[in-house]
Amino acid sequence: MPATEEVTLVLGGLHCAACVSRVERSLNQVPGVEQALVNLATRQAKVKYQAPPVTVEALKAVIQQAGYEVEGYFKEERQPPPSPDVEAQKMKLRFLLALGLSLPVFLGAMVPPLQGWLGMGHQAWCFVLLIFTTPVLFYSGSPFFTGALKAARHGSANMDSLVALGTGAAYVYSAWVTFFPHTVAAAGHMPDVYFDTTAMIITFIILGRWLEARTRGRASEAIRRLFALAPPSARVRRNGQETVLPLEQVVVGDEILVRPGEKIPVDGVVIEGGSSVDESMLTGESLPVAKEPGTEVWGATLNQRGFLVFRATRVGRDMVLSQIIRLVEEAQTSKAPIERLADRVAGVFVPVVMVLAVLTFAAWFFWGPPPALTRALVSMVAVLIIACPCAMGLATPTAVMVGAGRGAEMGILIRGGEPLERAYRLTTVVFDKTGTLTRGAPQVTDVTAFAGWTETKVLAWAAALEEKSEHPLAEAVVHAAQQQNLTLPPVADFQAVPGMGVKARINGQEVILGNLAFLTRENIPIQEITERQARLAREGKTAVFLAVSGAPVGLLAAADTLKPGAKEAVAALQKTGLKTMLLSGDNRLAAAAVAQTVGITEVLAEVLPGDKAKKVAELQEAGDVVAMVGDGINDAPALAQADVGIALGTGADVALEAADLTLIRDDLALIPQAVRLSRRMMRIIRQNLFWAFFYNVIAIPAAAAGFLNPALAAAAMALSSVSVVTNSLRLRRFRG
Repeated sequence: MPATEEVTLVLGGLHCAACVSRVERSLNQVPGVEQALVNLATRQAKVKYQAPPVTVEALKAVIQQAGYEVEGYFKEERQPPPSPDVEAQKMKLRFLLALGLSLPVFLGAMVPPLQGWLGMGHQAWCFVLLIFTTPVLFYSGSPFFTGALKAARHGSANMDSLVALGTGAAYVYSAWVTFFPHTVAAAGHMPDVYFDTTAMIITFIILGRWLEARTRGRASEAIRRLFALAPPSARVRRNGQETVLPLEQVVVGDEILVRPGEKIPVDGVVIEGGSSVDESMLTGESLPVAKEPGTEVWGATLNQRGFLVFRATRVGRDMVLSQIIRLVEEAQTSKAPIERLADRVAGVFVPVVMVLAVLTFAAWFFWGPPPALTRALVSMVAVLIIACPCAMGLATPTAVMVGAGRGAEMGILIRGGEPLERAYRLTTVVFDKTGTLTRGAPQVTDVTAFAGWTETKVLAWAAALEEKSEHPLAEAVVHAAQQQNLTLPPVADFQAVPGMGVKARINGQEVILGNLAFLTRENIPIQEITERQARLAREGKTAVFLAVSGAPVGLLAAADTLKPGAKEAVAALQKTGLKTMLLSGDNRLAAAAVAQTVGITEVLAEVLPGDKAKKVAELQEAGDVVAMVGDGINDAPALAQADVGIALGTGADVALEAADLTLIRDDLALIPQAVRLSRRMMRIIRQNLFWAFFYNVIAIPAAAAGFLNPALAAAAMALSSVSVVTNSLRLRRFRG
């Protein structure tokens, strides 16, 4: 069976949504291509295909046959999106030339006495305007004619076709009038020229292209910053020798040395030294994180004070940074359903506009008032120019690009357009308990002493027993004693009783630590402590009792404690109008206690991991749009079933495949921020699409009716694209 491969092609010549639609259609028609997605904002095409029979060269040929260029491609090793600086610089030069030559032409049209002041007749003035306009059209405007010819050669039309037809028609008519004015006068028409229309249209559209290239550069800035985080080289110790190697030559198992102030080059585990590391560029966490032998470090983070030696565990595309970049790229390339609609509309939009332009010309020419030819030509040109679908094509990808980049900077990774659109419609957020709302490991919450004992002595004796135990609560008890720096008494005759507890001798006295059933079996009176155990159980806590010489002297309670910010995160989600639920495999009392503490009223407890997805499906069948929040491992089926799966985790879990939203750090506050970011992105997209469609719905009839001057239409068209990108850039200021 052929292997599925993926390639990203960097394209040239894309200018509008119709271009995107044509390239996608051409690629998807190739036998063996599974999926082709083209992004207008990044000018990249991501293609999944079967090899053989498909090859990269075949894909490049198909794109070239469609009338576009392939400027490069990459497969496994990801590259930052090409900077639009070169394109912007070319457009700037074309614009400055066009502006300098267009101003005299524009002044000649706006100030009719100017030719008289210069002592020139009408015919001579027309030749002057022709001389000024020709370089504007054929140098500054040459990309439009090149693109239009390529499209025409393959039986299609695009934005370049509209601009080339409009400006070309005005120029050819004006040139004819300049050389043969008597033929126009003989036909009963005024020998007027429209060089100002040609020159100003080209100038305005080139200005729009220049501004668009600059703003697209700002939109893709976040992803380029991610690529720039990793240092280019690493100081490696091999066979006792230190050497500086390029990053691509570092392999798993290498010992890496990092001095104070240097960036950590790859992921690994510290084996020598100690320091604090600034991980904010990767996780968004502002406080430095202490590192010592045995702790993990991530590539691209900044070592602050100490000297570290660590062993590389992940390099290249396996690094956490590479995984983050991959997820951001997926988000920027994938399409939301609303964008696919816009692309389909744009695919038929240009041919429809060309037909409308012809009908406009015919209507004015045959039924319009005199001068009929002039009005027909001007109105047709205005329709062709005003209808460019640039804004329509940029509406969604620019918002997703900026929003996904901003999310990555905050520690929120969004896996594409479809989850984004679903997140906008969320009604319910379902939380897993263990490892999500809680820490996932029990901690001692209560120590109670009676019969003349102190809490410190109860904890010390219990910890002395638990040091030798394998009970799940043992580690929590020992850790609590260590935090208080308690001295533990020596233990003799230790014995573990499975399912009950432990017993031993301390200072010659028989000591028992266990549950009520154990105490009952050992004939220890429990009447006075039964109520305490019931109260703790209602709070979701597990209690163990300490008895010495046949009498209870204290109890310890442990529970899986809440993560910091859990209550605030749930409250923030509820404030946005979302319903919250708890879905847990734990017992009802423990689940209810946690739910009550964080403010969740609906609880589904004692649900097996395999049944969690069924519970989510039941909510969906009832009409809810569900987000599932889990740790991404045991909850993978439920995360996949949910409309939006949200995976919490540290950097090591960042590439959880089941999740639609992945939070780089284990911070519950990111959940409401992620929902708000998704809503803000979708709102921006809807605004962009509304104004792009509204603009065309209003502007095309106005141009056909003769209310829009072609130069004004060109300015409006250019500004519409810039306004869409600028509106998307507002997402860079999102703070949550």
